Amino acid sequence: MVLDSSALITLAGADALALLALSPHKAVTVSEVYRETVEIGSVKAYPDAAAIGRLFEQGVVRVRDPRRKEKLTGISPTDSLVLRLAEEVAAAVLLVNDQALLRKAEQRGLAAQFTAEFVQELYDAGRLSRRRRARLFQEFVANGRYSEEFMGTFLLRR
Repeated sequence: MVLDSSALITLAGADALALLALSPHKAVTVSEVYRETVEIGSVKAYPDAAAIGRLFEQGVVRVRDPRRKEKLTGISPTDSLVLRLAEEVAAAVLLVNDQALLRKAEQRGLAAQFTAEFVQELYDAGRLSRRRRARLFQEFVANGRYSEEFMGTFLLRR
């Protein structure tokens, strides 16, 4: 599983970073995501920076940069690196919270999903309780990561 900054920030905002350890897939991301979420986050005193940093220290999330580093059109330089890494490692899934990156990944034939979908998969696999799932979805909305409309539509599709 390849992670984008937005996915880590979404999970951190809901105090749900530990869910990454429940995934059957190893979590990996690019050094620029580490820089954005941990180094810059620490400088700006973001409360989730330390928690995200611990994931890297504990080896729950590993850093690996892609060989190809060319920027792709329509997404940021960091998202380009994340997408290239997902292609190189043939990731089972690219975990994002960014619509443009999700669309670009799907255009390139990669499996990509929003953080809410990751939570739902853990619930479907019996790794998460109904109560915990509901609380996480509420936190995602409360933190402005998803709109109530998106979550309502998402839950109706299930």
